[in-house]
Amino acid sequence: MNYRKQKVFTMVSAVTLSIALLAGCSTNNANQTTNNGGNNSVSTETNTPIDPMAKFDPPIELTVGVAIGDPMADDFTEEKWENSVWIKAYRDELGIIIKPLWYTKGTDASKQKMSVAIASGDIPDLIGVSTEQLATLSRTKLYTDLSEVYENYATSLTKGIITEEGNSALESATFGGKLIAIPGTNSAIDGASFLWARQDWLDKLGLPAPKTTDELYTAIKAVVEKDPDGNGKNDTVGLMMNKDFLSPGLAEAIGLFNAFDAYPKTWVRGEDGKLVYGSALPEVKDALTYLNKLYTEGLIEKDFAAKDSNKAAELAAAGRVGFNIGAMWNGMFPLQQTKDNFPDSNWLANPIVSKDDQPANPQIKLNVENYYVMRSGYEHPEAIMKLINFWTELNYGDTSQEEYDKFLGPAPAPGHHWTVAKAWKAQKNLQAHLKLKEAFKTGDTSKLNAEEKGYYDNIQKYKAGDNANAQFEKVFGETGSFKSMNEYVTNNLFKMDEFYGASTDVMKNRLKTIEQAVIEYYTKVIMGSDSVNNFEKFVSQLNQLGLEEVTKEVNDWDAAK
Repeated sequence: MNYRKQKVFTMVSAVTLSIALLAGCSTNNANQTTNNGGNNSVSTETNTPIDPMAKFDPPIELTVGVAIGDPMADDFTEEKWENSVWIKAYRDELGIIIKPLWYTKGTDASKQKMSVAIASGDIPDLIGVSTEQLATLSRTKLYTDLSEVYENYATSLTKGIITEEGNSALESATFGGKLIAIPGTNSAIDGASFLWARQDWLDKLGLPAPKTTDELYTAIKAVVEKDPDGNGKNDTVGLMMNKDFLSPGLAEAIGLFNAFDAYPKTWVRGEDGKLVYGSALPEVKDALTYLNKLYTEGLIEKDFAAKDSNKAAELAAAGRVGFNIGAMWNGMFPLQQTKDNFPDSNWLANPIVSKDDQPANPQIKLNVENYYVMRSGYEHPEAIMKLINFWTELNYGDTSQEEYDKFLGPAPAPGHHWTVAKAWKAQKNLQAHLKLKEAFKTGDTSKLNAEEKGYYDNIQKYKAGDNANAQFEKVFGETGSFKSMNEYVTNNLFKMDEFYGASTDVMKNRLKTIEQAVIEYYTKVIMGSDSVNNFEKFVSQLNQLGLEEVTKEVNDWDAAK
């Protein structure tokens, strides 16, 4: 494999195999280093330049465990995993012999196995953990300080990927000044909200794509009152919404709150520099008033509070709804179903609207898939960086198409599910869109990797009349959701959640209750059974439920980071 720096981008496909990296090691081995636990790092006292991709010679062994997701469980065999191209490459190109000590099936089984290992102090050489499990490990002496490992062994490409959205990912893995894990980064920006609109209906109604809340109200009202589907019935709905409208993804209302500079379920920095809970800030009152107006005038379904996102999405398949606030992938589901049933329909993703002439700031959260911890006392903690470097160079370096396809191309390539450690680029999918846009402009597809070429081919099929492939155009194509995503990125519009640590002690016990109280009050205000005039009373109730204590702990975390 050539380790140069030409970037090649891939899309995160649906997760079907999770490498949990949990395995059993001798408790005695782990305990032998208790006196130095949490302080091991690679010495830099050498005159020999470090090669971050050098093969271990002689080879080393690295114990892991494997968690198999339910979607792949039926076809999975231990033999397939142990003989995959990934495991062979780790051995042949890096000199790292991966030893899977056990396999678990299903998320719950994997989580339980890992938690037991951490509690017993009997962890593997390399373990992939959640934010909460990382916090638990931070209070033990089971981990290796990876500060020097990261500095000396992460390639410039790998460092660029891990810090693409700033230093938050590294900071989230740092406790007491020690980098106790390498973050397996994913994309935060891909969680942003968009305003999906039936552009064919807007064209018929002679309306522009809405940019402000006032324009959105006018368009929603027209969709409901002016029969855009032409069936002569009063059966169209303005805005698709579900009962969990503060959960990102589909038929949500987060983008509308952001339009009013409100950021529910996130922690934002107040004027005094302290972190405050967005759901309890007065800006949400304007958003609730707006949503109440839509509901009162019949522009939202009267029974939205009884529908989950999938049930709400049936409006799209039925061709009855004009607007949806949701994620970049909504063009694939459920909006492809509109195209399947109504060939002349045309959903397009727009930036979320704003209350004024200034663009709104879509809220996002730090997205770390998992954290890679090396057992204290393991002789070669730099192995984790070599594994991640191998992944980043293969995906984003100057890799031949043949080599790429071998690992990540179409079946029977095992894909990313079989890797032991990885870090995704935050803007990977955006870059795919930009490369596709250039390819359609020039006709040159030579710079597209296998997955991007697949998108290109499917979009070409759509342009030739195959509506089943509209979804690829609606997400990655020239008119897709990533066109609006590029506007977010270019104008630096994202509002990042300021808290990215593990749940605080009070948060673990109280936050779910607080969030439930929030959604209940918001829903009542939208439906008219409560009022924004009671907002201060509502905030007081949240504080009684524990919000005041949670806020203190969050600010203690903020001050200590």
